[in-house]
Amino acid sequence: MSFHVTLPAEGHVRRDGAALRPARPAAAMPPLRARDVAAPESVEAIDPAMQRLLDAVQAAMAAAVAAGALQDDAPRRIVARQLGLPAPESAPAPAIRREPRRPKSGLVAWRMKRVVAFVDAHLARPIGLADMAQAAGLSRMHFAAQFRVATGQRPHEYLLRRRIERACQLLLETRTPLVEIALGVGFQTQAHFTTVFRRFVGDTPHQWRSAHRGRN
Repeated sequence: MSFHVTLPAEGHVRRDGAALRPARPAAAMPPLRARDVAAPESVEAIDPAMQRLLDAVQAAMAAAVAAGALQDDAPRRIVARQLGLPAPESAPAPAIRREPRRPKSGLVAWRMKRVVAFVDAHLARPIGLADMAQAAGLSRMHFAAQFRVATGQRPHEYLLRRRIERACQLLLETRTPLVEIALGVGFQTQAHFTTVFRRFVGDTPHQWRSAHRGRN
């Protein structure tokens, strides 16, 4: 046996004489806040887990709003953590658009010319970064950065290369003893001169002189 229930249409009268009216659509429910929950008549009426959840949501939302860093998935993460569920995957953060860095400028030609002239004129004595920067008219930091852009070398590396190039010239054109050549191009000892010379040239000063003198 089946039953068919027919709902009364709008405008019908109930048995008590009251007219039936269509139900109003439910308004959009605002976000649940802990202070909006009515106080129960007894403590036993509150689910402790639910109360902790509401307290956590309220505290987290208030802190996030105050910091201006509320994320869309913050409530879901809080609920998942309270219920012991896996945290929902966050949406990928938007890529931060960074302005391209401007390439550093190298040492201008007239400054470079002054530095080269200074180095060549003072190879026999100690030359520091401050001396080269002063010749260029720049601070040490700016000079070192611009010099490396212009030459591809650090100032100290360039200085050593110029010392070795002058030493090679003296080894070929003169019969000056090696120790005097070492001191004449700014090295404190012949041993240091030999070490640096081998690093740049591949032979000791004596081997290089002997090999190249035989060719001339």
